[in-house]
Amino acid sequence: MQQFEQILTFILDHKELIATLFVTLLTVIKLTAWGRAKAAALDAVIGVIERLGAKEVKTGVAGQELKLEAAAQDALRHAVAKADPKKTPDGTVTRIVREVLRGFLPLK
Repeated sequence: MQQFEQILTFILDHKELIATLFVTLLTVIKLTAWGRAKAAALDAVIGVIERLGAKEVKTGVAGQELKLEAAAQDALRHAVAKADPKKTPDGTVTRIVREVLRGFLPLK
């Protein structure tokens, strides 16, 4: 019972901190879902392009790839690797580590 009272006292004493933590957690979840939706859309588009063998589109995308920021280039490479049966996409752990270290260490 005393432990419950301590928890309740902590919550009441730190309402702003707990509210901020909750909002931050909700924001991270929403942004992650948004990012996954964008990645799924990119995968679908790249998959269609790969299946149709649209050479003009592939050439245009390859030309624009150099103008993209590093994170977008990685996402595009991953989507192409998933759609192309000849390529192997990077593993989940590799992608997470790359994203965490982006900005701290140069990738190339």
